[in-house]
Amino acid sequence: MTRPARPPASAARSITLHDIAKRCGVSIATVSAVVNGADWLTEATRARVQRAVDDMGYHPNRFARGLKKQEGHAVGVIVSDLTNPFFTQIVRSLTHALHDDGHALSLCDSDHRHDLGEANLRMLVEGQVLGLIVVGDSVPESALRAFVNQRPRVPVIVIEREYAVPQVSTLLVDSELGAYTATMHLAERGCSRIAMITGPSSGAGSATYGRAQRYEGYKRALRACGQRLDPGLVVEGNFRYESGRDAMRRLLSLRRPPDAVFSANDMMAVGAMSAIRDAGARVPDDIALVGFDNVPITALMQPALTTMAMPLREFGESAARLLKQQLALGAEHSPVRMAFSAELVIRESSLRPIAATKN
Repeated sequence: MTRPARPPASAARSITLHDIAKRCGVSIATVSAVVNGADWLTEATRARVQRAVDDMGYHPNRFARGLKKQEGHAVGVIVSDLTNPFFTQIVRSLTHALHDDGHALSLCDSDHRHDLGEANLRMLVEGQVLGLIVVGDSVPESALRAFVNQRPRVPVIVIEREYAVPQVSTLLVDSELGAYTATMHLAERGCSRIAMITGPSSGAGSATYGRAQRYEGYKRALRACGQRLDPGLVVEGNFRYESGRDAMRRLLSLRRPPDAVFSANDMMAVGAMSAIRDAGARVPDDIALVGFDNVPITALMQPALTTMAMPLREFGESAARLLKQQLALGAEHSPVRMAFSAELVIRESSLRPIAATKN
């Protein structure tokens, strides 16, 4: 006997237990038992129902099942700023890795606002997520501690943010060394007035792990090459493009502008380059420039931006792999701390002709 053709994908999505029960002449409870692997059914009944399940293209609604069992299906992910390619690259990597493990992703953007990050966290608690991944300074520490206390079995993994919450796993880059490497590169090109555009010192984003670490690396490099730290050459931004433009304008207004700038992230470096051009100056001939992150746009700029490459894909893959391990361990999972390195990617923006440097 020829089996009926499998319905198209659009129809398969609407198949219910009731449809299968009606076709097989059994109860919905019997179909549910087959789908869930119950062992009390006769082999004949199991085979008949399973054939119908396969033929009709039925797929269990894992989200609905999770709600009934008070278990999560999706992995909650909260990021600081989805307009920044740093975060979108990590989310892209996470999405692929989680999909391979059969998990959906529930994504929230805090827009660099702690109140929105806390609201996102409350929503994810109600949604019964099976795991939580926080990227950047997206959630205030008090809110994350409350989440951990309320859902102690749910693994929590944080990327580029350090919380004083012992149950949380952390993935960090050695940003101090990265900033030291970037600043030393500028010094080795003969630059003698190296400025820095930092991240915010207060509010959302200020607790990002790399913010303070990168400033420390910058200062260490200046000491190592015998240059004095000039507070006037350190200008604060907020990790966004416009703040980089504003910070660079302030640096250009100095009586003695810098001959090089190290930016604490790429988006501010892109803004800085725009301000340099608006002022009629040239990169790197007049001002050399180095960023931090290595987001895709940096290789396409004119001139292309020298930057410290963050392990963006590795962040996502490692977080997903760690989550899988901790879910397998259940309540016995333990937090871990993973350290990564940033690599210097030299492009045209920092290759200022050494003969053109000024003492």
